[in-house]
Order: sequence, then structure tokens, then C-alpha cells
Amino acid sequence: MSTTFNYKEFAKDLTKQAEGSIPEDIALAHKKEFLEKIYNFTYIAGEAFSKDDTISDTDTAKVLTQIISEWTFHKYVDLLRSDIPSMYHESILQKLGYVAYEMGRESALGSLSRDEMLKLIELQLKKAYEKACANLLKNGQITQDIYNKAVNLSNIDSMKRSSAKFNTTKYTLLALGFALITLCFNIFYYEYEHLDILNTFALVALSMYIGFFIGVKITK
Repeated sequence: MSTTFNYKEFAKDLTKQAEGSIPEDIALAHKKEFLEKIYNFTYIAGEAFSKDDTISDTDTAKVLTQIISEWTFHKYVDLLRSDIPSMYHESILQKLGYVAYEMGRESALGSLSRDEMLKLIELQLKKAYEKACANLLKNGQITQDIYNKAVNLSNIDSMKRSSAKFNTTKYTLLALGFALITLCFNIFYYEYEHLDILNTFALVALSMYIGFFIGVKITK
């Protein structure tokens, strides 16, 4: 790359952002080493992309560094929540970091869009994570139960579900508020000339919301 970015400051900024997003259970027991790990992996990734001649510009280097930082965050949460002994965490994260780095380089060289890049990296990282856990199982370093628990953990999926739940709650409150307003009109303004239209609209809108709510629950 013809120019480099300040990956040290970038790593500090991303680590600061990560601090505000650490799940409560991880923050209570592992905050210090968690943030140190995020900083170290982000710093190493930033340095590598900054010095990589195949990366054409600073923005691309930053995006790729951030992707590795975010995935380190999510998979380290998964490892800490699993029963995999801590002595194996570093090696697993290193393998994932290497895969993310190579996939990022290939994505940049192939001029993939950000969405395409994220899907490719996510797919390969999931495979690499399961393979790393499978190797521990094969070598007798973890049990089948520990393996099953580890590969079924996904902090990023949990965050997506939480986001969906939050959005559903917001719309539920809006629907209840609208229903309450309609009820008040029927009680206190029963002579309102357009009350039939309001009631019909409310019935249709609430029916559509119920269908949407059920659809969201089914797809979770």
C-alpha cells in the first residue's frame, strides 16, 4: 500500500468501542484480558494490512482490520462462554485471524462488495472455528459435550436476535399506543363522524401487525 494508516490509534479506538459492547457476563469475569486480546489482534491486523502491497488504499485496510477486530470480539466471547480450556483460546483466535486475513486479501483483490466480503469471511471463519474445535476433540483435549457446546455458541447470532427482539418490542409499543388511542375515541368521542373509518383502519393495521409479529417469532 502506498500510504499507511495509524493502526495503533485505530486499534485503540476499536478497543474502546468494544469496551462498551462487552456482554455483562464477560465484563464481570474477563474484562481486562478481553480488551487486551481485542487490542492485540486489531493492532497486528492493522499493521499487516498497512504493510501489505496488495491492499490499494487506507480505507480498505481499515475495513479489513475492523472486520478482524469484530470477529475476534465475537469468537472470543464464544470461547470464554464455552468450556474449552483457556490455554487453547489463543491458538484458536490466531487461526481465525489468519483465515480472516487471507479472506480479506482475496476479497480486496477480487473487488468484492462489503456485503459479499462479510459473507465470505463469515462462512470461512465458521468453518475454521469448527475445525479448530474438532481438532481439540480428535486429540482428546476436550470432550464431545464441550465440543457440542462450543460449536453451538454464536455471540453474533445472539446479538442479531437481541436486535430483532428490540425492534419487535418497539413496534409492539406503537401498536398498543395506537389501539389505546382508538379505544379512547370510542369511549370519549363516540359521536365522531369518522369513527367507523378509524375503527376499520385500526382493525386492519393491528391485524397486519399481529401477522408480522407471528412471522418474526416463527423465523427466530
